[in-house]
Order: sequence, then structure tokens, then C-alpha cells
Amino acid sequence: MKTNKTMNQREKTIGFFYVLILFCTMTVLSGLILFFPNYNYHLSSNKKQALEQMDRIKNFEVKQMDMINKVLSVEEKINRIDPGLNASYEKREISYILGEIRNVYIQNKWDERYKIFDHTATFYEFRLSDREQLWSTKKNIEKFKADLERCRSNTENKKNNLNKNNL
Repeated sequence: MKTNKTMNQREKTIGFFYVLILFCTMTVLSGLILFFPNYNYHLSSNKKQALEQMDRIKNFEVKQMDMINKVLSVEEKINRIDPGLNASYEKREISYILGEIRNVYIQNKWDERYKIFDHTATFYEFRLSDREQLWSTKKNIEKFKADLERCRSNTENKKNNLNKNNL
């Protein structure tokens, strides 16, 4: 019972073509699946996203350039304001400009880059408040020094009067 392990030429040829067709089919299908699914769509989608991103960056830069003049004017007005004068119109004007700066962030809340406008407005509000508080603290210190000096002079006068009366 010897089995014939050799194949004839016809079986070899059929097997070769079967494997060749199977290999070519799998190669073509793999190539199509990996490299060509919506090839043009992916490129155009990436291009569209890149163009949209560039437009958003350009819009942000334009808004920055528009707001820099307002920020500089607020800076100048805060430096120039005299808290001793009750000039509420100047404070209202500063608050209005800061509101315009903050409004840029409110209109574009979805983009985190615009948060800088909110932070800038908050910074200058605190700066104005600190300037007023510093001014009132200085005035209180000056008043305290004047009261202290008046108290010292009155104490000296009383001391001198007591010394004169005791003699």
C-alpha cells in the first residue's frame, strides 16, 4: 500500500494558477481598502480644515489689531485718571471700552484664543480698582500723619503748660 505522493503536471498547473489568482485578488483588495477609500475626499477635507483654520487665525489677528488701540487707550486713561476727582464719566468710558474688549470674547467663546480679551479686560478693571484703592490708602495715611502730628503738637503744648504751672 504505497501511496503515490507525486502530483502530475496538470495538478501542479491548476494549483499554481489557483494560488496566483488568490494572491492577486487579495493584493488588489488590500490595496483598495488601505490606499484608495475616498482618497480625494480625505485630501479635500484636510484642505478645507486647513483653510478654515487659517481663516480663524487671520480673523483672530485682525481682532487683535483692532483691539490693541482700545487697550492702549484704556492704559493711557487709567494712568491719567485722578481718583481724587470724582470723574464718573471717565470711569464709565473706561468701563465701556473694557466691555467692548470683553464682548469680543463673548462673541467667540468657542475659540479659546479669544479668552485673552476677557483676561485683558479683567486685568484693567482690577488695575483701575487697585489704583483707586491705592489713592484712598495714601490719603488715609496722609490724614493719619496729619492727625498724629496735630496730636503730638497738642501733647507738647499740654506738657509745656504743665511744666509752667508746676514751676
